[in-house]
Amino acid sequence: MSRRQVTLLLLEDSPEDRHVFRTYLEQVEEYAFRFIEEENAEQALEVCKRERVDCILLDYELPGANGLEFLRRLEIDEGLLRPPVVMVTGRGSERIAVKALKGGASDYLVKSEVTPESLYRAVRNAVEKEDIRKRLTEQRLRTGIAESRLQLALEVLEHGDALIVLDRDGRVVLVNSNQERISRKPRDETLMRKVCELWPLLADPKTKFWSEYHRVMNERVPVHFEEFYAPMDLWLDVSVYPTKEGGLAAFFRDISERKRKEEQVRAEEQQRSGFEQQLIGIVSHDLRNPITAISLGISLLLRREGLDERILKTLVRIHSSAERAIRMVRDLLDFTQARLGGGIVLHREQMDLHPLLHHVVEEVHMSYPEREVRVEVNGSGQGTWDSDRVAQVITNLVTNALKYSPEGTPVTVRTHGDVDTVVLEVHNLGEPISPQLQAHLFEPMRRGGDRPDRTSRSIGLGLFIVDHVVRAHGGTIDVRSNAADGTTFCVRLPRGSVDV
Repeated sequence: MSRRQVTLLLLEDSPEDRHVFRTYLEQVEEYAFRFIEEENAEQALEVCKRERVDCILLDYELPGANGLEFLRRLEIDEGLLRPPVVMVTGRGSERIAVKALKGGASDYLVKSEVTPESLYRAVRNAVEKEDIRKRLTEQRLRTGIAESRLQLALEVLEHGDALIVLDRDGRVVLVNSNQERISRKPRDETLMRKVCELWPLLADPKTKFWSEYHRVMNERVPVHFEEFYAPMDLWLDVSVYPTKEGGLAAFFRDISERKRKEEQVRAEEQQRSGFEQQLIGIVSHDLRNPITAISLGISLLLRREGLDERILKTLVRIHSSAERAIRMVRDLLDFTQARLGGGIVLHREQMDLHPLLHHVVEEVHMSYPEREVRVEVNGSGQGTWDSDRVAQVITNLVTNALKYSPEGTPVTVRTHGDVDTVVLEVHNLGEPISPQLQAHLFEPMRRGGDRPDRTSRSIGLGLFIVDHVVRAHGGTIDVRSNAADGTTFCVRLPRGSVDV
């Protein structure tokens, strides 16, 4: 018996992963796969234009793009017959899965969980669903269609999705055995009956079943969604296509088990995250007092006269380490406060940003005496802010600019006051921040450059806290970075209730 020929496009930038997928699928006896391998999205699009591709195995993370962008390109490229897509990602994320499926992917797999069986099942279902979709759009589905052709459609989906076909009046004209199993209704009880009578949720405007059903019937466009069907305690994955006769064909898949696992994983992650954040808060709080005592004690010793130079250098080193530890503890406490939902606490007062800016820059410059730091102020610096928190923002941004720029280049700090806002800019030259890193720059445990930070032992919370402090003031922060102009962080702070 000849095997079905399937052309499979492997759009994956990892040669090792492509090898694994080929090895898994070459074990399949039902299909004879012809593999086309590409690492680049543009080249893959050209392949789809010049060749018939039966299915695409698509990596979510692609160089310079991601799988969702590739899906959108498949939609908008004129003359491109879109093949079914199975999305594969290295991270298990419900958010990515939902976006992939809403973007038009037939299925979604996590690389660490892929087995030969799960990969084959996903590809087979995608190919068979596309076969049925093409057949339904080419044939005239109505009550009088030939029994042999109806049976063919049913048999192809016997081990895949449930199928139900409606005419233009919403009457059921075709179901398969999987639909009988999921709905728990024999086909004799459903054929030629109005679908809203069989499943009342379709008559409820508050459900996706109702809204998407009417969208297909009115706009004649395919839709895909997931919805919980409470009467049967089922989560359903639903794909619906308009038919030429004015009705629709709907494919259903029971995804209840997957949803339960996702909910269990999400609950475990929340529990673990909550414990970790509380632990960080407790430890940080208990560490602050003894470290502060060490810092104060060293400060008193440094005031003594006649200290041996070697002892003096040792004390200065201890004092610097204690101050760095205090900053790290403060960052951990702020991080915990922000993550536990309390937000950054502010103590606002009327102040002038310009003197504070000069003072903070001078303090930071003491740690980098060999570097040039320029300060330019324009307009009024008056506003109602938390001075300690604003100083924290300036310290983090100026320190990062010095840390991630080449020696011998200046760092420029500018302020500009207009009627309602004061703008603070911190600029440095050097290697730009990559677009990929910019997208995640203000997340915790991220740093402002790709090089490891071995000098300050940063824990990567600075920009996360800066972002929260700025937003707590009602302001915004953004970054511009390129090789020609360098990197500029721009903070906009509303003045508050201050007359300028």
